[in-house]
Amino acid sequence: MAHSQQPQTPASATPGTASSSQPPADAGRVARIGLWTLGLGFGGFLLWAALAPLDEGVPTQGMVAIDTKRKAVQHLSGGIVKRVLVREGDQVQQGQTLVELDQAVARANYEAVRQRYLGLRAMQGRLLAEQSGVAAVSFHPELQQAASDPLIQNQIETQRQLFRSRRAALRADLQGIEENIQGQQVQLQAYQSMSVNRSSQLALLQDELKHTRELVAEGYAPRNRQLELERSVADVQVAIADLNGNSLRGQRTIAELRQRALARQQEYRKEVETELAEVTREVQSDAEKFVAVKADLERTEIRSPASGQVVGLAVQTEGGVVQPGQKLMDVVPADAPLLLEARIEPHLIDKVSAGLPADLRFSAFAHSPQLVVAGEVVSISGDLLSEQQGNAVFSYYLARVKVTPEGMKTLGQRQLQPGMPVEVIVKTGERSLLTYLLHPLTKRLAASLKEE
Repeated sequence: MAHSQQPQTPASATPGTASSSQPPADAGRVARIGLWTLGLGFGGFLLWAALAPLDEGVPTQGMVAIDTKRKAVQHLSGGIVKRVLVREGDQVQQGQTLVELDQAVARANYEAVRQRYLGLRAMQGRLLAEQSGVAAVSFHPELQQAASDPLIQNQIETQRQLFRSRRAALRADLQGIEENIQGQQVQLQAYQSMSVNRSSQLALLQDELKHTRELVAEGYAPRNRQLELERSVADVQVAIADLNGNSLRGQRTIAELRQRALARQQEYRKEVETELAEVTREVQSDAEKFVAVKADLERTEIRSPASGQVVGLAVQTEGGVVQPGQKLMDVVPADAPLLLEARIEPHLIDKVSAGLPADLRFSAFAHSPQLVVAGEVVSISGDLLSEQQGNAVFSYYLARVKVTPEGMKTLGQRQLQPGMPVEVIVKTGERSLLTYLLHPLTKRLAASLKEE
């Protein structure tokens, strides 16, 4: 009985013990699952970080600029302001007059050179007509265009009168010589006619003298008759010799007169050619001066170099003095293409080259702060540029970036304005996140291995 009444503690204790040890077994399994999950997640992250490509880029700040830059409006020689025809911000057209300068000095110089130049042109036209021997003067087209000017018309008429008077004087000289020649020719013909008559008379006398000599020899005629005929023959021969001498002198006189006429013509032609050569040189010299003073006069009206907007107007006072080369204003071209100018730090320049794509963000678009516009690097300055910023000097390379056609589509109706700030990220390639995270460590490690 005693044995049958023993307590069943051990048997009853076994279930109790098993029940108290069950919770630690479940917790271990959960922990293992968690560790495996964490390990798999971390491993997956490392795998993604090592293999997933991420864009690598060079960030920089820039601004929107005009491809052709502003057009500076300046004046070469300066002057006194007569009128200012534009105001700040005005839209102007290419060639439009912006400022007028006082023309007094420029016009005086222009008129003086113009009068002399066109006067030389008129003289040149007269000399060319004299050289060619035409009946009337043909003047240069510049004179014909200025013929409405009374002063120029007076110069033209003066040269025409001089042409007629010189031509008349030459003709008078030649006509006088020709009249002398004609007189000599008439006298020469008379001498020749008289010489012919005397020669006929001489032939008769000589024939008579021959027969008389025969008669005198035979005693049929007196000796005096023979001597008389001989004297007559001698007188006629002397007369013929005088007539022939006069004829020769007349011929020489005619030849001399003709030579004098030729010399007068040659002298006239030489005089014309000498004067023409001198006048032509002066015309060429004064033509250059005329172009210069005409340009000076035209520059008193300062015109816009391009169509666009007036900015930076520096002259507004009528009567003010403009210094040579002084910038009066700028004109921002209206239709000029826009480019972005970004400053690349020198230590990053090896990563940037023309043709690389870029992401552009414009902070001025307040309603689209996350808008990313596609761009492309167009060019990079060939040398380092410097800019004074306070007491420090900032050095950089200038990169010019354009908005691609896709980027223009992204912009839509948004308008870019010169001077608008922009954040530029030049895409230089791809690398994994793991490479990015380990880069500082590997860089430091490489440096430490080189230290002694």
